[in-house]
Amino acid sequence: MQTITPTKTLQSQRLQRGIRQLIHQHLCNSINPHWLISFHYTTGKTQEEEVLQDTQDLKRKLHRIIYNSRDKSIKGAGAYPYPKMIFFHEISHQGTGQYHTHLIAEALPPSINTQAAVEHLFAKVLPRKVKALSKWKSIDIQRIHPHDTDYRRISNYLTKQITPEHLSLDPFSSDLTPTPNRPRDAQ
Repeated sequence: MQTITPTKTLQSQRLQRGIRQLIHQHLCNSINPHWLISFHYTTGKTQEEEVLQDTQDLKRKLHRIIYNSRDKSIKGAGAYPYPKMIFFHEISHQGTGQYHTHLIAEALPPSINTQAAVEHLFAKVLPRKVKALSKWKSIDIQRIHPHDTDYRRISNYLTKQITPEHLSLDPFSSDLTPTPNRPRDAQ
């Protein structure tokens, strides 16, 4: 059995606080968060490397769906700006060692940016395209309101499992590049 020393606890608290501040800063300045989506993987996803690969697959397929759902009437608009996404992977609280993922995403194209459309996308469409997604576990989709209290609640929630051994933020799949002077959503 491993003992927890005060130094490890302090280190964990500092790491959580730093990541929490980073997330809050991104929610306020770098991304226009619109959706918080939580989903599960098929049974047996206990290896972090597998989850990272599955997330990349999901992101590629989600980008393809988003691109096909864009407003095609706009001609000559240049490169299509995909919504920014931030991924967090957590291990089950029930001791199974299985991962689930929280995704913060900007608004999707209008044709798929409703609660019902996002639920359909993650419950029906993506599980058929991404084999690693669970077809039977629940999916939680919440609209993020552009208020500091909502941003703080989300950043606190997403950092609760961070330890020096496990960083839930996925820097490989997430869009963490700051966007200077990004206009805020008026909604």
